[in-house]
Amino acid sequence: MTSPANERRKVKLLAVTACPTGIAHTYMAAEKLAQAAEALGVEMKVETQGSIGAENVFSDNDVRDADGIIIAADKDVDRSRFVGKKVLAVGVAEGIRHPERLIEQVHGAPVQSGDGGRGAGGAAAPGVLRRRVPGAARSGASRTRR
Repeated sequence: MTSPANERRKVKLLAVTACPTGIAHTYMAAEKLAQAAEALGVEMKVETQGSIGAENVFSDNDVRDADGIIIAADKDVDRSRFVGKKVLAVGVAEGIRHPERLIEQVHGAPVQSGDGGRGAGGAAAPGVLRRRVPGAARSGASRTRR
């Protein structure tokens, strides 16, 4: 008979995937991360922030019990609910291309501080190129004709 102290507890991770359009990459990254977690014997719940809004949203218990959080996103993700947890933030493409690596790296990720939910490095994941397109307006119209 083994005691609970001798049993190895299964690692529990959370992942958030999101991209600016919230169509393909959001869900591709979610699927790849979930598949990699299953192959590695890791328990994982994935929240997607797609074009139809957030799906599979984490409960307070999910966050409390998590050993780490992976954010694979190319847009702002509110990190305030992850204060005190290890958070690894990368671009959504990393979640598609290297999900196993992310699962291994999250254990060494920095702990999220309580700095307004953005975390170190701001809202965008490290390595994510952000640029403005000349002539593009927030309203969607790039120029008006007279």
